[in-house]
Amino acid sequence: METINDILNPYSELETNIRGLMTQLFSETCGLCTACCCRADICEEARDSAFLAKLLERQGLKAADMDERYGWLDLHGCSLEYGRPPICYEFFCDELLARLSDEEARLAARVLGKLMDHVGQRALGGWHLVEVMEDSDLAKVDLGGLEQRLEEARAAYDVIRHYLESGRLGAADRKILAAIKLDEV
Repeated sequence: METINDILNPYSELETNIRGLMTQLFSETCGLCTACCCRADICEEARDSAFLAKLLERQGLKAADMDERYGWLDLHGCSLEYGRPPICYEFFCDELLARLSDEEARLAARVLGKLMDHVGQRALGGWHLVEVMEDSDLAKVDLGGLEQRLEEARAAYDVIRHYLESGRLGAADRKILAAIKLDEV
């Protein structure tokens, strides 16, 4: 990887895949929700972050396209294919977690929700990739670390996708998932 632009495609592919699994798992519950956690102020990060703004541009969007009242939300939820703030994947209300069959399924969901956050951690010093607000600072991002965390996230995604198909997590799978640190609640 030579520049930050080289990460755009693999990052957006991973995010699109994660969004697909999240939809598979939770669209029935989220589609009926009347107290959604999605708010326009959260959407602002996609507009303000230099990296997420690059992902918006890839979709033919500009920061000015964001609705000040509704953000990127429409009648079907978030209209962004990718480039969402990581928090959009991380938050699970109690009802979402309760609908999952057991602790293993809840672990898989929590790790899935943490993957985009994991990729961007410590991208520039202590800053997360989406906290980099100046385009010129993107040239200073630790691309090697970013690439490593992207590979860890891809491996975890593959484990979770396989788990959802098979219903089984082996010891090697758990080791891959353990690379993604979950915040203690």
